[in-house]
Amino acid sequence: MIKIFDLDRPGRDGQDIKTTPSRKSKEGQKGIISCLAFNPDRSGLYAAGSYSQTIGLYDESNNELCSILQGTENESIGDIIQVQFSRDGKYLFSSSRKDNYIRCWDIRNTGNILYKLERNGNTNQRLSFDLDNTGSFLVTGSLDGKMIVYDLVNLDSKGSPRKVLDRLAHDDAVSAMSIHPTLPLIASCSGQRKFKLINGDISENDQNQNITSDNSLKIWRAKGDYAWCYYSAEGEIVIHPVTNIEGEENTSKEYSFDNQGTIDISNEISLNANISMVEEQINNSNIVSDNGSDNYIMTYVKFI
Repeated sequence: MIKIFDLDRPGRDGQDIKTTPSRKSKEGQKGIISCLAFNPDRSGLYAAGSYSQTIGLYDESNNELCSILQGTENESIGDIIQVQFSRDGKYLFSSSRKDNYIRCWDIRNTGNILYKLERNGNTNQRLSFDLDNTGSFLVTGSLDGKMIVYDLVNLDSKGSPRKVLDRLAHDDAVSAMSIHPTLPLIASCSGQRKFKLINGDISENDQNQNITSDNSLKIWRAKGDYAWCYYSAEGEIVIHPVTNIEGEENTSKEYSFDNQGTIDISNEISLNANISMVEEQINNSNIVSDNGSDNYIMTYVKFI
């Protein structure tokens, strides 16, 4: 079941959406709905992951099931614990518990798995991943304490995303990763529940060993270049890099928006002042998104 709450109305009452007509019915999406994600392309599509090893795609306008993504006879996708759409809305990423892969689904036509991103995830604990604002990079944690970054744009010779970072970040399972929406910062969180075994089957040396845990939150600063990105009328993400926007005094750099105008960054010693000035020039320009709203964001697009 999916429950919908109207945030404009106080109270606990909400709308109940049944994902299957009945428990015995073979129709619909069965199992516990463990995670949800809304498509950012404004199509009104949202995904629901289930412990029944399925992902349902629903229409937000009527909450009807459009299609179901699931494994095959040769490959199970496991109990779904996280789903997240790509920034352009064409692909869906999913992860499962006790599974070593993050899967990328093509939801445009086929619903097939395009590729799998490997990590050590053989645990019942949720190990979350995240995408940067441009959809160029995916960052994830692993059971062995690593932080892993995949480049989703510059593929390898086999057509799969390249692993551009694989480093030890914690002394315990990295359970959550999050990329800052506008700054070159990545947050990682670690820790897992551990129990000390006391029985006659373990040796005295094992009993005397201390159980160590790393329950911590770390903030990492990523290398990279600033860029402005926005959604075009066709729903594509357009990226325009800004070179040398480090706030040095007496510098002047320019970049243009697809031949629609030029934004000049000059003579500012404060990085925040630079960003504010660019925002003001964008707001005063004739460049608007397809729905007339301001969809420009400053973000980091490189991690190496």
